[in-house]
Amino acid sequence: MDGHAFTRGHRRFELLHTPEGETTDALSVWLPEERITFTGNLFGPVWLSMPNFNTLRGDRPRSVRTFLALLERVRALAAEILVTGHGDPIVGAQCIRADLDRVKAAVSHVLHATLEGMNAGKSLPELMRTVEIPEYIAIAQMHGKTSWTVKAIWHEYTGWFRYESTTELYGVPQDTVHADLVELAGANALASRARDHAAKSEPLEAIHLCDIVLHVHPDNTEALGAKREALHLLLSASSGSNLSETMWLKSEMAACEEKLAGK
Repeated sequence: MDGHAFTRGHRRFELLHTPEGETTDALSVWLPEERITFTGNLFGPVWLSMPNFNTLRGDRPRSVRTFLALLERVRALAAEILVTGHGDPIVGAQCIRADLDRVKAAVSHVLHATLEGMNAGKSLPELMRTVEIPEYIAIAQMHGKTSWTVKAIWHEYTGWFRYESTTELYGVPQDTVHADLVELAGANALASRARDHAAKSEPLEAIHLCDIVLHVHPDNTEALGAKREALHLLLSASSGSNLSETMWLKSEMAACEEKLAGK
């Protein structure tokens, strides 16, 4: 069912099926006589910000294509007041329309740039690093991020097989050979190289090496220290602008510190 309407207390309510925002089964409420719509977190937890197409709490990516279609549906209501799941209502049909147009332009740009890159044979990590929203249509990155939207689009269009390794087809992950790598290179040597990467402002390369060591030796202090240092670099570089990223990095740093403290 796409929607449902009813009258209660001489007031008409219309329920609209608007999934693929913050949740996959969301409803919006439209009061046509008052021209008020309640959208919850359809457009993300922060207005005029990149939606959360793949939250970090463990649920599946949302469809960016469906989201854009639902944005148009809400825009066509021409609401005078739009009430989201957080913050003050957005007041004024012209303001609401302009804000929705900006969100549509930003998300559409990421969608088209990602698909163009995929068709050109670019990898997912490359597109995550390079796709950017032009300043004139930029929106905030409070919970969702452009790079995460790229990833959600990639998985929406390609599914789980990334064509990078035959091993993707089987149930033996890459970390099954981490013990071999640690035995060959040495845990402390890998941790030392991780610190070298961190010193060159390459925290992600550092974390890759630390994770190899810690998968085999979870209490290795050299790897824990190097990982904590790399996480701190990521947190500093983020400036705390994205709450989801900030909370994740802080929780990972706390886990390293707890291990180092012997708790």
